[in-house]
Amino acid sequence: MTDAAPAPPVGRPLASTGVFLGTFAAILGLIVALLVLDLALARIDREERRRQAANAFVEGRALLAAGRPGDAADRLATATTLERDNVGYGLALAQALLANGKAADAEEILNRLLDRARNDGAVNLTMARLLASTARKSDAKAFYHRAIYGRWGSDSIARRTAARFELIDLLARQRAHEELLAELLPLQSAPADSAALLARLGPLYLRADSPSRAAEAYRALLRRSPSNADAYAGLGEADLALGQFQAGRAAFRSAVRARPSDSSIVRRLRVIDSVLALDPTGRGLSDAARLTRSRALLERTLVALDACAAADTVAADVAVLDSARAERAAPKPRGDLTAVTERKLSLAETLWRMRPADCVLPTGEQSDILELLQRSISR
Repeated sequence: MTDAAPAPPVGRPLASTGVFLGTFAAILGLIVALLVLDLALARIDREERRRQAANAFVEGRALLAAGRPGDAADRLATATTLERDNVGYGLALAQALLANGKAADAEEILNRLLDRARNDGAVNLTMARLLASTARKSDAKAFYHRAIYGRWGSDSIARRTAARFELIDLLARQRAHEELLAELLPLQSAPADSAALLARLGPLYLRADSPSRAAEAYRALLRRSPSNADAYAGLGEADLALGQFQAGRAAFRSAVRARPSDSSIVRRLRVIDSVLALDPTGRGLSDAARLTRSRALLERTLVALDACAAADTVAADVAVLDSARAERAAPKPRGDLTAVTERKLSLAETLWRMRPADCVLPTGEQSDILELLQRSISR
């Protein structure tokens, strides 16, 4: 019978401590190696996704620039899917969708972007453009302001100025004179060393019913560019708006000297000369001359309004229209001519103010002369 193997001594370990620690270290090393490998693979995957997203973004922007917004939106959607947190990719996708006529989809994306980047200037500007294109112009104004005062990257001053000018153009189209002037005034504090800026501000001040500021802008432009025909013509229009007809004629004469081949400037000077020859408020006129000119002005006003498409609704007060026609047919007065002159001028001015908004006057020099004459007697 075989003897049994001797049992290990009580209390003696089955493996040495060194073997145990070695095994533990090997397992730990393997875990660390697997973790490092996993992190490396994840990093490689992220970099690959970023690379693919960047390529899709570049392709999408190129397609959008080439006038293919539908194809651009597909590539930009890929970029956005690969990198959902990239605001620039989402913004480009919204722009492509907007260009492709999908305003609702673009607005949904922009709202999500604004939840994450509420003060981003570019996102707010795109939302403003979207709202303006969908006739929500009041809301668009608010987003234009957020774009003007929002965060921009490089060249922030130029981008804010560009956003302000977009808002200015919107207000000019709406003929919102007070709001337009409010947006123009901050530009006065900017360095006015740019002839292009001054040339842009002049006509905008005129549209904002601020001819004095327009005149200042044009004079500043002429100090930098003394032979600028457009600046002289703009100054002339500002002078006319201020009721300074002689100064306006002088400015247009300078414009003609600077660019004699410009038929529009020559025509405007001819209109001003005619106005000064017909103006019943001119200085040094005899009573008889004032009466003759006032009669001619009343006649011109009646003829213009009779030619209006809505001539039967020219005056809400038919009595005023009847009085003007009776005054036109009245015989030559005797005695005090001043009272008769003032009555004719008052009737002409009242008729002009009462013309309906849809009364479109014929274009041409005669209409321009009448408008300036009416401006002369109402100032």
